[in-house]
Amino acid sequence: MLASLHGSHSHPRFRHIRWSRLWRTAVAALALLPVPALCDDARGALGDAFYIAVGTFIVDTDTTLRLDGNAGQQGVPIDWERNFGDGDVNRFRFDGFWRFADRHKLRALVFSSSRSASRTFDENLEWGGDTFPANGTIEGKIKFSIYELAYEYAFIRRESYELAASIGLHYLDFEARLAGNATATGTAGTAEERIERTGSVGAPLPVFGLRGTWMLSQTVSIDVSGQFFSLSYGDYDGNIQDYRALFNWQPKSWLGIGVGYDRFAVDLDVDGNNFKGTMDWSYQGPMIFYSVSF
Repeated sequence: MLASLHGSHSHPRFRHIRWSRLWRTAVAALALLPVPALCDDARGALGDAFYIAVGTFIVDTDTTLRLDGNAGQQGVPIDWERNFGDGDVNRFRFDGFWRFADRHKLRALVFSSSRSASRTFDENLEWGGDTFPANGTIEGKIKFSIYELAYEYAFIRRESYELAASIGLHYLDFEARLAGNATATGTAGTAEERIERTGSVGAPLPVFGLRGTWMLSQTVSIDVSGQFFSLSYGDYDGNIQDYRALFNWQPKSWLGIGVGYDRFAVDLDVDGNNFKGTMDWSYQGPMIFYSVSF
């Protein structure tokens, strides 16, 4: 995979330092809040009918992409983080549920992430049937969004904990774009010109999951979940995985603070009209969020 470029990236040691600072800041915030004055209307994670959480991540992503040409030309796999770095990054996550009966919930998830950067490569890059020549500056952009709707049933439910199984549908919306001077192949032969070549995937991916929720007190809960599905159908062949652990403090219905750790991974081979190639994308890292429950 391509690795040589001009520019530098943050060392994993510094990412680890940022994660450690996030955890220390969140724990300190929880410890300093006046618990007795805030706990008067909290009902607990096992009794709330509605729950909404909005948060952000310090994320370590791992992205490998290959975009093939329509005429069968195979592209070069690109290790995006190694070649482009982080660049300008935006990340957002929304989670929520509606408990419409004692053991039954509907859950929703929205995750959005985008990155853009420019790099100069010292070797040719094959992407989408075109050749970006060596020593040229290439602009890269990735947009990734996930939407989920799932039904969850608590097959074990006690006063202080519940265990549940879920079935749902992830809709994955992915787009990767490279722009720069490239050698394009057409009916008139080859010519060098500035082009933009985009590959996009819109894939509905069903998932199955397990979740456990434990109440440590009326206002403090731990939530651990995992989802997985493997698919080989039509234009798609691959799997999706999502594993998450959360610690949430909800002293009031309008005030909740939480920290957690999440790992999400998608591994797909695609042979569609807008994307022919492979996508191996994952993120993992700590998150902090604000929640409302009622």
